[in-house]
Amino acid sequence: MMHIDHHSKPYDEGTLNKLEIFSSYVESWLPTFIMQKNITEINIVDFFAGLGYDSEGKPGTPILILKKVNVFFGNLMKNNTIINLFLNEYNSYKYNALVENCQSYLNNNSRLKKFVNVHYSNEDFNSIYQKIIEITSYHPNLFLIDQSGIKFTNQNNFNTLLKLKRTDFLFFISSSFFKRFSNEDEFSKHLKINEEELSSNPYNFIHRVVLDKYKSLIPKESELMIFPFSIKKAANIYGIIFGSKHILGVEKFLKIAWDKNRVNGEADYDIDEDENKTQLLLNFDNPEQSKQLTKIEAFKNKVEELLKQKKCVTNKELYYFTCDHGHIAQHTIGKLRELKRNKNINYKGHTKISWDAIHKSDLVTFRWIK
Repeated sequence: MMHIDHHSKPYDEGTLNKLEIFSSYVESWLPTFIMQKNITEINIVDFFAGLGYDSEGKPGTPILILKKVNVFFGNLMKNNTIINLFLNEYNSYKYNALVENCQSYLNNNSRLKKFVNVHYSNEDFNSIYQKIIEITSYHPNLFLIDQSGIKFTNQNNFNTLLKLKRTDFLFFISSSFFKRFSNEDEFSKHLKINEEELSSNPYNFIHRVVLDKYKSLIPKESELMIFPFSIKKAANIYGIIFGSKHILGVEKFLKIAWDKNRVNGEADYDIDEDENKTQLLLNFDNPEQSKQLTKIEAFKNKVEELLKQKKCVTNKELYYFTCDHGHIAQHTIGKLRELKRNKNINYKGHTKISWDAIHKSDLVTFRWIK
């Protein structure tokens, strides 16, 4: 299969969408640890760092990370937090350009040098992966695995991610390649997805199929939660898989995903054709078609069913329920307010569906009364 060098040309729209999500999560992740006085060091690892820029000078992940770190310079200075940035690039030409570009950025922003330690490496992923895991095991970590294909996020490497503590990760995978090349040993040996699963799902859903495979590898006792974001590039579908063992990390990623696409929060295209469903809801001439629900509407129904069934639910339970279903607090809050207006439920004060409220044990009880 031909390898495409995405750095030898301008980033396409799909790549820019991916970089925006990566960058937004770095920005959201950093203050969580920088502002904790008991944490002195944090690690960010980019295993496929590239050159740092595309052919038109648009920044890639290494420069985007440095830019986001720069935003929090005041907090770094206040808490004296050290950021270890590990940048790996296997291609020697790209590696040399990476070092030059990052050092140039640091020279132009020299105040960062006191708090940012950049560790460059020019190694094969499977070699550096094990080394990095040993080096970073004592501090909070964010791993970026922006591979071009599928082989580096295989079952063995994913099982290693499962065991890591205080480590969030985002990896990029060429999901549609499973559909196109599922019969080739090169693909089946990395992540075994059977032919029936691939053929029984629409092409647009291929990243969901891949995500479900990874979910099946997570033991029941594990706290790891993973979520997808599909990206369409021409005829291919790629995807981000995000993972965290902390509910706050999940909340942050889901907010970024839903900000990226307010219709489904899961793709940079209308994966479930929800826009057509919205139009069908207005189609009074065909009541059967009008029954189709959008992703958000279907979730709001689940919130109502939970309240009906349990009769009494706390905001803590609703917060976890919301995140577990891949939604954001606004969707749950909107439904709760609707149910209160209709006198289906009763509660005092504000809804408080957030990590801050849960963390402070600021509990609210919602009671089903109708």
